Amino acid sequence: MKRAWDNVERSSVSSSDLVWTTAPVALPVASHLHDSSLLERIQDTGLKPQERFAAATNLAWLRRCAAGDTISVACLRLGPARVLHLPGELFVEYQLNAQKLRPDLFVAMAAYGDYGPGYIGTEIAYGQGGYETSPRASRVAPQVEGVLMNAISRLLDADQVE
Repeated sequence: MKRAWDNVERSSVSSSDLVWTTAPVALPVASHLHDSSLLERIQDTGLKPQERFAAATNLAWLRRCAAGDTISVACLRLGPARVLHLPGELFVEYQLNAQKLRPDLFVAMAAYGDYGPGYIGTEIAYGQGGYETSPRASRVAPQVEGVLMNAISRLLDADQVE
């Protein structure tokens, strides 16, 4: 921490260096989410309240996606820095891949902007198992990585043409 603090590079920033760019994305829904089975779970008074609540949360996400709602992925340009704002609880690979896309910049990431999708793993992680990509924790399909990385790439490249 001390070494990082001692090596901070300061930059002057003017109002023209401050830009907010967004890209709407439609995240692919996990295949385990089905309207009728979720409704049954919600209406089953024999289930624990937290199980019914989980079903209601999943149903809300499923219906939101079915209605065509999108989520804004955003990028704050602040001089030589870019701060990406993404939904869900992202795997660290998203941050690392974003930094690789623009090694000429300081790229940071803030997630949890919209927790509707829950955990968002990488495509390969969904086949590897584990809690974060399980039906209990994630509401998106493995193809979500391609959707988000495409948006991240577009946002990070947006200022290269200005």
